[in-house]
Amino acid sequence: MAEAELTRAHDLRTSALDNRLVILEQERRGIQADLNRNVVAYRAEHQGKHTRREYDLSDPSGLRNETPARLGDDDVRNGASGMQKFSGEDLFAGERRVQQTKQASSWYAAQTAEKELRKTNAREQKKQHGDLIAEQEQYQNDVFDAQAFARRSHAVATRAQNQHMANERKDELVTQKARRKALDDAEFSHADKDPFLTEDPRVAVSSLASHRVRPDHYKGASVHELAATAAFQAEQRVARKARDLELLQEEALVASHHENTRKALEMNAERVEQFRAEQRAAVLATVIGQRGEKFDNDQNDRAERFGSGRFGEAYFNGFGTSAR
Repeated sequence: MAEAELTRAHDLRTSALDNRLVILEQERRGIQADLNRNVVAYRAEHQGKHTRREYDLSDPSGLRNETPARLGDDDVRNGASGMQKFSGEDLFAGERRVQQTKQASSWYAAQTAEKELRKTNAREQKKQHGDLIAEQEQYQNDVFDAQAFARRSHAVATRAQNQHMANERKDELVTQKARRKALDDAEFSHADKDPFLTEDPRVAVSSLASHRVRPDHYKGASVHELAATAAFQAEQRVARKARDLELLQEEALVASHHENTRKALEMNAERVEQFRAEQRAAVLATVIGQRGEKFDNDQNDRAERFGSGRFGEAYFNGFGTSAR
């Protein structure tokens, strides 16, 4: 519960500090926006194109601002034809321009002083804001240190409590183990002394007839029974060896029969192949003989036909034969 309260208090302080930081950030952005607007206004008012040194090269009203050809009746530049006075002529333009320049200078000085005052106020506000941020950071650091100290204290208390509980648990386990050992020892002692569990032969003897013994107290086979069992097992082993030998002989006989059958099949296959080879040789010899006979007949027929100019008996005998 104490740790939960500390965590909740820390969360509340953190939330309040975060809200305060958000408000201060908004104020800082507002101050920065004002400064940016003042810079834009100052540039628009005091840093116009006409204040530049090379502005006279591209001034659209440059000719209009030049010195007039006649400044008055006393202008030394006037000749005989220039000694005249025109209506609407401004003879005090230079003096008025001087007065305007002085007035503008006083305005500029006032604006400069106002600007310096705003800068001083801005610097003071910035310093106050920095001091506030430093105080907030110090407060946050103090809160973090307090929280860390509280957590360490809680961890130490929790460790001590866990150690105390572990010691209690260990003592309880030792006590339970000792109690269980005592119960086991008592049970073992009772079992060793109980005639029923130890199957005391005296308990098996009938109280009415001393020659009668209870069958549930049978102590195992006798020496004669064990010897008879061993002899029977030896006979079983001998019979098993004889049966295994018979199986091996039967398997060898079957394998020999299979081998003889395989050899007989191979010999039959060889004889069949030899017979086929003989048949192919006989057919080939017959074909070669027929070809030679046909060749001889054709030679005789051509000789007789070319010699007499007519077809002989051999030509007509060839009809109906396989060669034709």
